Amino acid sequence: MEQLRLSAVRHHIVDSLYRGSRGPLLEELLRRDAKIYICAGAVRDAIASRYEGRGDGAPRDFDIGVAGINRKDFNYLLAAMGLRNRHGGFVLREHGLPTWDVWRLEDSIGLRKTGIPYSLENVLRSFNLDCNAIALDLKTGIFTDAGAIESIRRTRVGLVNNVISHSHATFAAKALLVQLRFGYGSSLHMDRFIKNHLESDALLYESLKAFPTLSAFPSDRVRLH
Repeated sequence: MEQLRLSAVRHHIVDSLYRGSRGPLLEELLRRDAKIYICAGAVRDAIASRYEGRGDGAPRDFDIGVAGINRKDFNYLLAAMGLRNRHGGFVLREHGLPTWDVWRLEDSIGLRKTGIPYSLENVLRSFNLDCNAIALDLKTGIFTDAGAIESIRRTRVGLVNNVISHSHATFAAKALLVQLRFGYGSSLHMDRFIKNHLESDALLYESLKAFPTLSAFPSDRVRLH
């Protein structure tokens, strides 16, 4: 995995994060010596915009992983600002601004499901798709890249090296949606992965997350095969 600095991307992300009323939460977490990582889609889209000229880089939402804070203090700080999600983290919403999905990195679902020990590298491997396998350390400005930059440059989605796989159907749906939303291609291996593991329930769930204003699919669901 590569560590690097991308100043333009960092400034773009920080500027977006500190709009509105949620910025003091980040400062309080940092004051408590927690590490804050901005992960996946918002970072991917900012890189695609700033360095590849694709899209405006405006984040749809932020995936924010917090490390080095105990669960009790994390819950205390977040409960006053957001609602619990189904994975044990919190969703923070503010009108007119991107949603924040905040969780303890040590509790990342892929690590919990597989029993793999915590590390930032293992968290990125549990993201499965290489285009999402990147994180910005908010304090230091260092990006840890597990294949996202190459995926963005080539506009091709694949599985991250040494993937920690914990939900084939979910990531088959996510991979297909990346292709549809951003015009990415895929490897033959990824094509087979999608064909073998795509399920209608997972596709419906991930589609409604990606397109919140999308009307529901017909009640008889989508036939995939």
